[in-house]
Amino acid sequence: MSNVLSDLVAPGSNSAPIVVFTALAWESAAVRAVLRQVKRETEGVWHGSTGKRAVVVVTGGIGPRRTRRTLERFSDVPLAAVLSVGCAGALVPGLATGQLILAPEVRMLSAEARLDRFPTDLDLFAHARAAASQAAVPSVEGALFTSARVLFTPEDKAEQGKMTGAIAVEMESGVHAAFAAARGLPFLALRVILDPVSMALPALKGLMTPEGEIRLFRTVPYVISHPHHLPFFLELNRARAIAARAISNLCHALFPLLTDQRST
Repeated sequence: MSNVLSDLVAPGSNSAPIVVFTALAWESAAVRAVLRQVKRETEGVWHGSTGKRAVVVVTGGIGPRRTRRTLERFSDVPLAAVLSVGCAGALVPGLATGQLILAPEVRMLSAEARLDRFPTDLDLFAHARAAASQAAVPSVEGALFTSARVLFTPEDKAEQGKMTGAIAVEMESGVHAAFAAARGLPFLALRVILDPVSMALPALKGLMTPEGEIRLFRTVPYVISHPHHLPFFLELNRARAIAARAISNLCHALFPLLTDQRST
């Protein structure tokens, strides 16, 4: 992987690239949409540029285990900053689809069941706030919780919110934050709400790929036999479109701010 990324510096720059880690294919596409000269390097890895700054976009799949496996490929790659970009689920009432979580820190349970806390870089955090304002994306400040499992019910979400003190949940940012901390790199989580706390998530094992793509050959028979789940799929498709648009708008406003800033 280091050979693949060794030449990913934009013309006229000697800087290491910013890396944007995503879990899902549609999240990655939303980020890449605002970059220039985008090129696919290998499975799940693209590079492009914003100004004179090279940006690497990586799709690693859902969950901590896949995320750690993806990060192993980047253990010796020179990087300027680590961004964890994508969607999240609300843990408290009042958060709507498409709303940005401005997270000053990410929380994640350790192997010893200790709640570890990873702060985001102050400069990157300030830039994210400015980008949200510029892009007219509504935002709220609060901690993110990285869960090792999917929270399917509103009750489960609310309980985890109370236990962790976080306002939104996802499954990768804490692993990205730990990776950045171990390497002394600035870190930012840029997460947009996909499902409100009131939305129940049916168990969809086998219906989606690890990158969040729907397997139509399995989903169509499933919906035929479970027609009461059709409204969920329609709502999920609508929510994805809203969240993807918010991510693209945020990145479009944020990336120019990162081109010459000191922390990268």
